[in-house]
Amino acid sequence: MRFEYVCRYCKQPVGVVDHEAWSYADAVSRLGLHHLDVEHQRDVIHAGPDKYEIQTVCDACEQAVAMHPELLIEGNIIQ
Repeated sequence: MRFEYVCRYCKQPVGVVDHEAWSYADAVSRLGLHHLDVEHQRDVIHAGPDKYEIQTVCDACEQAVAMHPELLIEGNIIQ
């Protein structure tokens, strides 16, 4: 099973975890996603044809929001 981490704001790839032997439940547990409530899991994990995409926040976007929190009000921090 392949899980690709992608920044929710700039859409840049952040990382990949690929283990063919893992089931979805194995991956959710091993990647720590089981700590999220079910609704939050639905918000951040998206199924694709051959992979799952997990939305996260990259370092650049995290720093941008830390320096300019008003960017979150605008809805898209990448202008």
